[in-house]
Amino acid sequence: MKKVYEKVMPWVISVLLLSTNTYAQTGPGGVGNTTNNGIWLRAQDVIAVDGDPITSWNDFSGNSNAAQQPTLGIQPTYRATSALNNQPVIRFDGNDDEMAIADADILDGTPGITYFAVVRPNNLNGAPRGILGKRITFTNTTNYAYTWFFWNGNRLNNDIETQNNRYDSGGNTFNNATNYVLSFDFDGTRPLNQRSRMYSNGQLIAQAREDATTLNNSNQPVALGALNVGYNTYLGADYAEIIHFNYAVNTTQRTIINNYLAAKYGIGLTTQDLYVQDNVANGNFDFEVAGIGRNSASDFHNDAQGSAILRINNPSDLNNNEFLLWGHNNLRQEADNFTDLPAGIEARFSRVWRPNEVNNAGSPVDVGAIDLEWNLAGLGTIDVADLRLLVDTDNDGFFIDETPIAGATAMGGDRYAFAGVTAISNNTRFTLATARRSITPLPIELLSFNAKAVSSEEVHLTWQTLTELNNAYFTIERSTDATTWEAIGEVPGAGNSASLLSYLYVDQAPYQGISYYRLKQTDFDGTFSYSSISDVRLEQEEVPYTVRVYPNPTAHHLIIEGKGNLPNNWQVYTSLGQNVTGSVRLIQSTDKRYEFDLSLLSADTYLFKATDKIYKVQKL
Repeated sequence: MKKVYEKVMPWVISVLLLSTNTYAQTGPGGVGNTTNNGIWLRAQDVIAVDGDPITSWNDFSGNSNAAQQPTLGIQPTYRATSALNNQPVIRFDGNDDEMAIADADILDGTPGITYFAVVRPNNLNGAPRGILGKRITFTNTTNYAYTWFFWNGNRLNNDIETQNNRYDSGGNTFNNATNYVLSFDFDGTRPLNQRSRMYSNGQLIAQAREDATTLNNSNQPVALGALNVGYNTYLGADYAEIIHFNYAVNTTQRTIINNYLAAKYGIGLTTQDLYVQDNVANGNFDFEVAGIGRNSASDFHNDAQGSAILRINNPSDLNNNEFLLWGHNNLRQEADNFTDLPAGIEARFSRVWRPNEVNNAGSPVDVGAIDLEWNLAGLGTIDVADLRLLVDTDNDGFFIDETPIAGATAMGGDRYAFAGVTAISNNTRFTLATARRSITPLPIELLSFNAKAVSSEEVHLTWQTLTELNNAYFTIERSTDATTWEAIGEVPGAGNSASLLSYLYVDQAPYQGISYYRLKQTDFDGTFSYSSISDVRLEQEEVPYTVRVYPNPTAHHLIIEGKGNLPNNWQVYTSLGQNVTGSVRLIQSTDKRYEFDLSLLSADTYLFKATDKIYKVQKL
């Protein structure tokens, strides 16, 4: 069965990307990889329900440096949405919450280091409040590698290699309920008085002396929420993302990472805010931003992929003070668009990328021809001759009037490249298409997979396939934590099919509380793959009100109506967990009835959540 399941949980995606693309720059913003990106904690990767205490925060870097907290009562909580562009966060309460990342060679003992942190503090009051630290205590210089914390006057402080060269942000102070992209770095090869630096929202705010040339090789864990594990004051804050490199990134890489984080979390940069396609007026292309650029012959970055399937490199005319950054609209990376197509194209990705090709002042430039490489692992049989690159060269928002670009080359390992592309320029749009969908379908052939609780003792699992090839059977798997799975049933596949097929399996003994479900699809030759994960929550007690959600499916309006009072804190998510509440308009509301306008949402399945209630809605 030719297939790829895009809607897998984030930790599954990380294994795929890092195992097949370690040759590329797969780190944040397309900077670094597993050899130098030691920590990449993203709140979006945590599998939890809003308000759940967090025992583990998985590391997306590929180095397995997860943050842990096994002790109940001092665990931070997961928040599915936040003031950081509605993104998920890990919330530290400021009383005693902390997490620890176990010591690893990549985290210290090096001649350089860089950290980035996206945080929103809430308890700054002049007391020491640690963002992170790797030491025993401030009185013990042994195993003291670094600390990074707010302190006196709510200034940002940094210690590298003990506190003998501690420095702070001077006149730059910080406030509660404010979103920040913060960073510090150390480079033992720089002049003595320039080795330590701190940044806020892209701007250099402090530069200081550091006598050491190499970080102490500490055996201590990295503490999150405190200066060290067990410290007596704690930072109250929403943590969205923590990034570590075992070297001092250059200024070009710093600019790219800052723009990746700023776009994702809706934070304006003080300087070099170069990627503007994340703005609402430009279409919110703020997902998986990556980039290449150059400040000088010794300060450049010319190969980037990040966490997405697209890699861009080999610019032919990348000069000083030039950048190319790109992001996408987060729609499906599958050939399911059959309308906006030029002649000779049968389908294209709904996912569209949009670049900024600019200098440091934001003015358009030309970095020359570029190579675009796509990782199409799992998309079934592909004839490279069918692939086409579509570029909206006149920037009118449509591809139908454009000339498709052919000439892709198979690079091996499910990678396909368009070399020497000159059509992409500042503000244009581009995407991938197929000239023969019957041969190169670029599909997600499992169109949907949904779990729905119909009572406290029954969950209905439904799914649809568009085409099937050598499909022997489906195995239904269930879990309480989305990590450990058990097979609970099996449904025969259709073998070979070119028509829409629907399936149903009933779980008559579901777990109480939250349950996770997925499909394992197995071919006749024994090969298999997994679907997305769908979750439901069952409560043993009687639900205090009966709720109607209609019409469902719907093209425009949705009504949620209850016999009793309804919750009032509705949030809307895609099936990938992206918060899209801002794209849903509340038309009318009472205690017992809510009416929403969904016309700004694309066709997909969405989750309407309020407190512990979750309703799935199919948007047509």
